[in-house]
Amino acid sequence: MAEPVSLAEAREQVRLDAGDTSEDALLSGLIIAARRSVETRTNRTIVGNAPTLTGDDVAVAKQAILLLVGHWFANREGSSTEAGSAPVELPLSVSWLLQPITAWPVD
Repeated sequence: MAEPVSLAEAREQVRLDAGDTSEDALLSGLIIAARRSVETRTNRTIVGNAPTLTGDDVAVAKQAILLLVGHWFANREGSSTEAGSAPVELPLSVSWLLQPITAWPVD
């Protein structure tokens, strides 16, 4: 299965012109990194032989991936929203998107 977010969607997310390919290598890497981060955070897989995230949950994960790609594209170093504060792990909206689709380990 292909990545759930296309290069064209990532370009649109970061507001690059459709014909601007100068950032394609970076965006491709960010798409993979964001998808893997979402998979790790949710304990579910999106791509591969037997994805465990399906249906509407993929759409939610896709939105989280796009938010991460946009955040990482705009903030290529550790970043924070307030001067002097510690770097923020993830944009808060990503945490809110991923919480309901996370597969929690069964004890």
